Parts: sequence; structure tokens; C-alpha cells
Amino acid sequence: MFKRIIKGLLKYPLMFLNRIYTYHYYKKSDKREEYNIDDMFQGEQKVLVLAPHVDDETIGLGATLLKFKKSGTKMALVYMSDGGGSTSSLTRKEIVQLRKKEGEDIKDSLGFDSLYFLDEPDGQVNSSNDELIDKLISILNKENPTIIFSPFLIDGHSDHVETTKSLMRALGEWNNAFKNIYMYEVNCPILPKVVNSLSLIDENLYREKERLFKKFKSQSVMGFSAFTLLNRMKRLMTDNEYGAEVFVKLEFSSLNKAIEELELEGFKPEYFRQLSSEYNLLLTFGKGKNLKEKYSLIVNRALEEELALKQNIMG
Repeated sequence: MFKRIIKGLLKYPLMFLNRIYTYHYYKKSDKREEYNIDDMFQGEQKVLVLAPHVDDETIGLGATLLKFKKSGTKMALVYMSDGGGSTSSLTRKEIVQLRKKEGEDIKDSLGFDSLYFLDEPDGQVNSSNDELIDKLISILNKENPTIIFSPFLIDGHSDHVETTKSLMRALGEWNNAFKNIYMYEVNCPILPKVVNSLSLIDENLYREKERLFKKFKSQSVMGFSAFTLLNRMKRLMTDNEYGAEVFVKLEFSSLNKAIEELELEGFKPEYFRQLSSEYNLLLTFGKGKNLKEKYSLIVNRALEEELALKQNIMG
């Protein structure tokens, strides 16, 4: 009861502070000189999305997926974990069943043609699991994607990081020359200077994505307004549209190099705070700030080296 009263008193002052902070953050932060805008929609694509948990796909790229849906793009969705670790009064079995039902609903809402549940225990997705890698290779063979979306490497949840590392292991066997890997933001904001691709969101798409969050009844402790706030503020990175979703696009070889360097530097997800609502938004941006800068420089170096190589080839 006391905690609920405190949260009620803090709600509107925090919302006000969050808007001021995020406005200045996305307006003033160092950014790349140029972004690729809506480049993921160029040409005919076959999309594969890897989501560690049900709702991660919507948080990270819900509006982008709605745009793919409207264009009739063939899409497949893979849920890596069973989602059984969610905070709830339900039993673990009930939570898993509920989250699967939500995943099925999202499949239809976002227009996915196929859906896979890999059922790794929540919190235990592991890129060293050969059986998991074999499942991913089988999906890659079946879906034959031209573009893959997976969580950004610098994240506060091990399942998110291990999802992308698992993808990389599978790609290493399936096609180690794969070029179109787009890493999306889940609940650990990506530094603007590392972002090299944006998907612009008009107001209708923004509202449509906002409505999708109502489908996640299992996530009663999540405050999804924090994520829509960030989508809105990311418009300040371009001043072009109502909002935006952000991505870090790398080719296989460049991303693999970044992963190796991050491991050598001792990166660990627990260094960062996961965003779950407006109540911890400021903490999320603040915790591990210096380390995020350090690790982001590694990813940024991979981006710059990849760009320089392309320019040399073209020159």
C-alpha cells in the first residue's frame, strides 16, 4: 500500500522529468553525420525476427513490422525463451501458456507468416547450446531470410545478448557472408552515435504500435509508455517525422568482430539497468553510463571499419 502511494505521488513529476531529460538527450547527444532512413524497406525482402521474449519484437520494432505488413512482406518470428520468468501471481506453467497465446495474437496483428517457439527457459538462453543453434539453422534453411532483426548486443538482459550471439553462431554455419543484420533496441537505450539506421513512424503508426502493447496482459508490471516515449523522442534525431525506431546494422564479419572485442573487454549484461517503466527510466539511462560509452565505441569502430571498406571497394 505504502509503495503504491509513493508511486502515485511520483508519477506525474517523474513523467515531466522524463520528458525533459529524453528531449535533451536525443536533441543534444552526439550522432552520426548521416543515417540510413527506412533502408530496410529497399527491394523485396524476406524478414526473420528473433525475439528473446514475447513483447520484445513489439517494443523494439513494432512500427517497422507494421510497415512490412502493409507492404505484404513475407515475415517469420522466432521466440527464443518460454517467458516463464515474468513477475506474476500465476504459476510458471500458466505464464508460459499465456505468453504463447499473446505471441500467437501478435503473429496475426503484425502479419507474420510463420511463428516458432524455441522454449528455452526464461533467463537461460545460451549461445553455447548446440541444440539451440541447430534449431536456428533449421529455421534459416526453411525461411531463407534476406534481412534479420535481433536485439542489440549492449543490453541489460542476458537473454537479449545471447539471442544475437546464438544467431551469429547459426549464421556462421548457414551463411557467414550475410549482410543485412539489424540489431534493435529492447530495454537498454542505444547511444545515438552508434545508430546507423532509422525507421520513421508517422502518428498513425505510433498510435497503432501503442495499441499493440495492450495485448500483453502477462506483463502487468511493465509500463509500456516508457517505450512509446522513447519512440517519440527519437524523432529529434532526424526532425523528419512523428517518431522513430532505431537500429544498428552490421554485416556478419563486422558484427562477429565486435562480439569478440566485447568479450575480451569483459562485457556483462548485469552492468546495465533494464527499462521497464517511467519509474526507472532515469536510472536506466544513468546506470553503467561510462561502460556503455566504452562498449559502444567498440561497436562504432566496427561500423566505421565496415563503412571504410565499402568506400574503398567502391573507390
